Amino acid sequence: MFEIWIALLINLFAGILIFLLGLFWPVIPKSYRKYLVRRFWGKGALGQDFVITYGAFLDSRLTQNNPPPFRYVKSYHDGRTIQFAGPWGNVVADAEVRSISYLINALSAYKESAVTVENDTTAFENLDRTIVALGSGSSNQITDIILREPNNGFLEFRQEGNTSFIFDKRGGAKFIGFQGTVKKDYGMILKIPNLRFPDRFFFVCAGLGEWGTSGASWYLATKWRDLLSEFKEAFGIVVEVDLGSDQSARRVFP
Repeated sequence: MFEIWIALLINLFAGILIFLLGLFWPVIPKSYRKYLVRRFWGKGALGQDFVITYGAFLDSRLTQNNPPPFRYVKSYHDGRTIQFAGPWGNVVADAEVRSISYLINALSAYKESAVTVENDTTAFENLDRTIVALGSGSSNQITDIILREPNNGFLEFRQEGNTSFIFDKRGGAKFIGFQGTVKKDYGMILKIPNLRFPDRFFFVCAGLGEWGTSGASWYLATKWRDLLSEFKEAFGIVVEVDLGSDQSARRVFP
């Protein structure tokens, strides 16, 4: 009789376990993926404490006393061109628009709220977030801040004469773009902790040229799980990009 009760309890326990697994199984993979997102992108990545920031700049002709009335040209597929005044506010590069789209697509599946996108002047007002800065420090002041952080022991931009390059601060390697018959661009992907605020991170996707920036952003958006498994927290890597193709980005360092 005792053995019968033991068998009944085992079957009952197994039935309850199977029921609970069936009930929560659809939720478990999604919860695990969100856990990975928080580990890599920071605790605020699933909420409002995450921002993608781009460099905002003005048309220099607007600083003239009498700026020309038609500053931009629109080209159509049939050969027509139309001159127009264009924006009087900030201008955004194509590469940064592409970069933003890659990162939003990578994260929107995990977020219930929209990904925040701000220009660098606006983003500077609130650094208590995880921030992904697009473009080099010459166009994005948040990138400039991040690259000068004391815990950035990885990569920076340097210039010797008229030659600009990405510099490996640890080993001294130089990555000079647009050389040889088949010209390549180079981009850096940097991740360091935000020292001012715990559980926040600074990211940089920046290239020597536009394709280096957007190629680095594509690589980060598609390979972040691989980077999470390889690096515990901070890292700096360099990607090589064929001009005209973000998806050609491949890691060349380290």
